[in-house]
Amino acid sequence: MAIRKYKPEDRTACIAIFKSNCPEYFDPIELVGMENWLDGQDKNEITYPTSAEDHYYVLEHDGKIIACGGFYIMKDKPNANMVWGMVDKQYHRQGYGSQLFQYRLEKIKKIFPQHSATLNTSQHTYRFFMQYGFAVTKITKDGYGKGLDRYDMKK
Repeated sequence: MAIRKYKPEDRTACIAIFKSNCPEYFDPIELVGMENWLDGQDKNEITYPTSAEDHYYVLEHDGKIIACGGFYIMKDKPNANMVWGMVDKQYHRQGYGSQLFQYRLEKIKKIFPQHSATLNTSQHTYRFFMQYGFAVTKITKDGYGKGLDRYDMKK
């Protein structure tokens, strides 16, 4: 297993990971948002106007990309937002998501020690993040689409 910085040639694998998690964990309409994020990564540009820095990583197992995830740093506040973190559905519950998530948290702690971390997720995965000290700050019913509630969380 290896975690490394995302490269443009990883795009197809990351999109396949996203699709493997639809519609249970992501609404298919969210693919446009992920593609927008990857466009920024592919061009080595900041994706969101509120962001000062973007970081995105992939996790490889036996030479295959099976997980991806990153974070971005807010321009005007000491906050790191976790973004587009996911594991290929066939590799769920094997520890890969935990390894990649811990890696991202350590990166934030090392590079931006004064920053807090936030994320948003669904009702299906918010408990996973609670084990890392994240607490729910807001719940939006159908926030991602019908049947997918949005849970905003902060550490």
